[in-house]
Amino acid sequence: MEKVREIVQDRLETSKAELEKAFEEVKQSTHEIARSNRELQLEIGERRRIEKALHESEGFLEDVIESIQDGISVLNPDLTIRHVNGVMKRWYQDRLPLVGKNCFACYCNRKEPCEPCPSLRSLKSGRAERDILAGLPGSAVEWFEVFSFPIKDKDNGRITGVVESLRDITERKRLESQLAQAERMDSIGRLAGGVAHDFNNLLMGIQGRTSLMLSDAEPHHPFVEHLKGIETYVKNAADLTRQLLGFARGGKYEVKVIDINTLIAENVAMFGRTKKELNIISEFQDDIWPTEVDQGQINQVFLNLFVNAWEAMPQGGELTVKTKNVSLDFNLIKTYGVNPGRYIEVTVTDTGIGMDEATRKRLFDPFFTTKDRGRGTGLGLASAYGIVKNHHGLITVKSQPGLGATFTVYLPASEKAVLKEKHYTRAIANGSETVLLVDDEDMIIEVGSKLLQRLGYHVLTARNGLQAVEIYQARQREIDCVILDMIMPDQNGGETFDQLKQIDTDINVLLSSGYSLNDQASEILKRGCKGFIQKPFNLKELSWKIREVLQIPN
Repeated sequence: MEKVREIVQDRLETSKAELEKAFEEVKQSTHEIARSNRELQLEIGERRRIEKALHESEGFLEDVIESIQDGISVLNPDLTIRHVNGVMKRWYQDRLPLVGKNCFACYCNRKEPCEPCPSLRSLKSGRAERDILAGLPGSAVEWFEVFSFPIKDKDNGRITGVVESLRDITERKRLESQLAQAERMDSIGRLAGGVAHDFNNLLMGIQGRTSLMLSDAEPHHPFVEHLKGIETYVKNAADLTRQLLGFARGGKYEVKVIDINTLIAENVAMFGRTKKELNIISEFQDDIWPTEVDQGQINQVFLNLFVNAWEAMPQGGELTVKTKNVSLDFNLIKTYGVNPGRYIEVTVTDTGIGMDEATRKRLFDPFFTTKDRGRGTGLGLASAYGIVKNHHGLITVKSQPGLGATFTVYLPASEKAVLKEKHYTRAIANGSETVLLVDDEDMIIEVGSKLLQRLGYHVLTARNGLQAVEIYQARQREIDCVILDMIMPDQNGGETFDQLKQIDTDINVLLSSGYSLNDQASEILKRGCKGFIQKPFNLKELSWKIREVLQIPN
């Protein structure tokens, strides 16, 4: 019995020990579970913090991307769109949704990737790339500057996509185009002005000789008809140089304040009499503001626009001319290089064949014409552009193939009142005074002297400005008038005039030039010069101008 009790006691102690051991193991395991649970809770908390930070970061990046005014696209390596910002959605709202589509299909309306494609190059090179691409036809955004940046995996450097940034440079391209056109016009204008000046001097020689022969010939002499024909050819040639001077810098002749309605109405009436196949509609604002212009050149502008419209309507059509007062603010005209303020707006609209964009861009280029060889000089609209520009105005055109064209001319309004026309007598005005003729061209001195002598004047001559000052200094009391060439070597007309003015503040000077009445000549007139005469001039014009300078009525 005792033996059994010992055995039971041993087993109880063994079980107790095993239970205690098992309890310790359970207790230890519970501690480990608690520790693991605490570690898990910490890890969950950290993950939640990271997820929150990531969400906040994604929201921040989304806000940054949306705030950028350039179009942003994130592309996959196959050029499918992964993400876009609001600017892209606005630009391509007619093609939404954009995500999941190929960029070249959405943005460029192509079936294959564009060439050049900066994003493809960026995916291959792993570097940032740049290009300038055209937008969709008809889109408000005509030109894009595209920057592409590769997206790389930080762990292995593998390229996983590309970010495209599209900047709207339509306005910049327009400004560049206008600047290039202005530079072309300025360069060709300088060349044309020089050519026109020299050509007008030659025409002066021809016109002068012709005037002298006509003044000697009997009315029924058989040569009279030919001489008058030569005068007509000289006038036509002078009209051609007038067109060249039209887009030469500063090409204005005699500026005065006019009523544009009256001028255009006269042009419309004259043009309408010869073009019966056109239905001409005029809509003029009654209280139109005055404008200060060269009437002859502005006549030329509208005649060129009317002829251009007529040629665009070979089967006849409708020509509409409208005038109105407008005020142009800086935002409307900042790209045209003119001042904001009050303008007279004249629109000339036809129902003709219209023109495409390529023609429209070159329309005002000198010598550009769509006519067959020999049927046009390409100077008409170029001179119209130059004339309007030289009047500190602007001219624009809107047109589409088959939808006609509208030319709009803006001329600055004037605060001055409209001046009444001066009317000269048709007879030649003779004189007996002494005239000093100053010119560096022997041909002009020779023919000019004979013209003046034929009018009854006593003539002194000088072949440069320094000689003119010396002669006037010595013979001031007997010289009644100086005819002064504006363009001379060593000392030009302006410098010569200033020196003559110092000798005699009341000196009578008639400025003469093969150039038009440009800014330089206008400044000389403002300083006290009495008049300006444009070469080539005939005997009558010269006689009238001298009497005007001498302030003697014709």
